[in-house]
Amino acid sequence: MATLFAATTAVAVVAALLAARRDRRWAYGASKAVASAGFLAVAWSVGAPFEGWTRVAFLALTLSAVGDVALAARGKVAFVAGLAGFMAAHAAYVVAFARLGARPEWLAVTVPLAVAVGAFAWWWLRTRVSRTLRVPVGAYIAVVSAMAAVGAAAGLSHGAPRLAVGVPLVVGSDAAVARHRFVAPGLANKLVGLPAYYLGQLLIASALGGG
Repeated sequence: MATLFAATTAVAVVAALLAARRDRRWAYGASKAVASAGFLAVAWSVGAPFEGWTRVAFLALTLSAVGDVALAARGKVAFVAGLAGFMAAHAAYVVAFARLGARPEWLAVTVPLAVAVGAFAWWWLRTRVSRTLRVPVGAYIAVVSAMAAVGAAAGLSHGAPRLAVGVPLVVGSDAAVARHRFVAPGLANKLVGLPAYYLGQLLIASALGGG
């Protein structure tokens, strides 16, 4: 069943990209909703125990789905709502991965790397973000950097390659969103960002069943 649900997400991502190319907003939003439902279904189908860290991780997946649908709409209000949804999702991921646990030697690698990437992201965006959005965007970068550091370290510590790969993919997809919103809007951002994001969430969802 997990394969079927993952395939559903893949087809929905293609549909979302086609809708974006033709500027069909409702079709784009609906396709993203189906794609998000697919990774939630994957988590159920792999037999996730939904206790301890997996319960919090599933909450993060759910919040991600809400934020993703919000970002499908246009306008500052929709963007801020999506940003809030994803910030809550990444915060939940931090808690989940912290409960899973990470070895200090891996954290010693991932934390400085995440801090460096987060600092670069802020340097890249600081002059492009409006004054009213600088605080929420800065806070978002801090939270997503923590998620990247703890999540990647947890995956490496437990020999869980799906986590170790899925977390950076989800985090990396945010760069495409930021570029589309603040730097250079265009379909190319979605062509890179959407597949990376959904593949990352599928990998994380499948890891909830172990591995």
